[in-house]
Amino acid sequence: MLGTNGIGLIMFRFFTTKDRIVDQYAKQTHLESYIPDGVDILWFNLDGCTSAMFEEEPDIGFFKWFNTKNIYLFIDGTKECSELGAPHVVEKFKDELERYDIDEDHVYWITGNPHDKKYVKHHIYWEMFLTAVKEMMVHRTEVTLPSRARNIDPDRLYYPSKKFICYNGRYRKWREDLYIEIKNKRIYVSPKSWKQQLLLPEFTYTFQNPPTLDEDSPSTPSSHDLWNVLEDVNYLHEFWLVTETVTHAAAEDYGHIFLTEKTFKPILLKMGFLIAGQPGALKKLRDLGFKTFSDYWDESYDTIIEWTERKKALVNTIKDIILNDVHVPDEILQYNYDVLMEHKTDQELKDTLSNLKPI
Repeated sequence: MLGTNGIGLIMFRFFTTKDRIVDQYAKQTHLESYIPDGVDILWFNLDGCTSAMFEEEPDIGFFKWFNTKNIYLFIDGTKECSELGAPHVVEKFKDELERYDIDEDHVYWITGNPHDKKYVKHHIYWEMFLTAVKEMMVHRTEVTLPSRARNIDPDRLYYPSKKFICYNGRYRKWREDLYIEIKNKRIYVSPKSWKQQLLLPEFTYTFQNPPTLDEDSPSTPSSHDLWNVLEDVNYLHEFWLVTETVTHAAAEDYGHIFLTEKTFKPILLKMGFLIAGQPGALKKLRDLGFKTFSDYWDESYDTIIEWTERKKALVNTIKDIILNDVHVPDEILQYNYDVLMEHKTDQELKDTLSNLKPI
């Protein structure tokens, strides 16, 4: 409760779970300042994907716990994949509205999937994780690109000492498979002979500790905390291999290409990056105004639908970057940082809140 319901005042309350606390990623509480007097809002932070919100705990049946009369309902699905066009999602939503006598005109969906706008009356598109990473800059010193390598390794004056860093805060089998693919990649050292394990020396590679990893795999008890302890990462490594949350191809009509903080953090740190994620992830970044690196290496992996083939193409690109000692100019890294810091991805949300009228 961030206000008091009454004449001239507002009520702005959150429904959360232990896994979806307020201000968990992008800040939410400050949004109260955009709400006009007399407007009441109940904000639901969904725990899971929108496709399961009417089927699984704790999201199922949450409307029944609240007085939904004379109040706006904001359903925040930005923290997980959202596909309101998936079979039966909207139908179940409409059933809930009827069951609890909720006026759909007072319900606003907030998701990171622009396709969702086609399926509900009110939708707000918000790349929440972009905003969350942008807000991290408040607590950091901006990277000064020319000083990156010289501060760390005098023998390598212009570039960091390793090509890649790859943090994996949560174990997923496909992430292990990607690591093994990189580890076992054959590198020809002569026309007739090859070796494996020549790429990994150019990596800092960490996993959350799962029992299934090979004993010689890099693992730590937990590496999730490393997302927020990033000092010197960009001085020691030139590029970031981003292992996103999912790798499946999004449905053409309603699918969500889901980008999280994993994608936007190397941009904050002014690093080049490759993305192991869904096909179309790089295209979505370009649509958001960022530049990717097709002028410097092969990004065709982003167009390959099937993960096994996309993984092989991605590792081939990694191989070429390492063997050819590829670099990207500081200008493109600075450009992406500036786009991130100036991005207005939350503007539609702020404008919508500002224009609400008391019910």
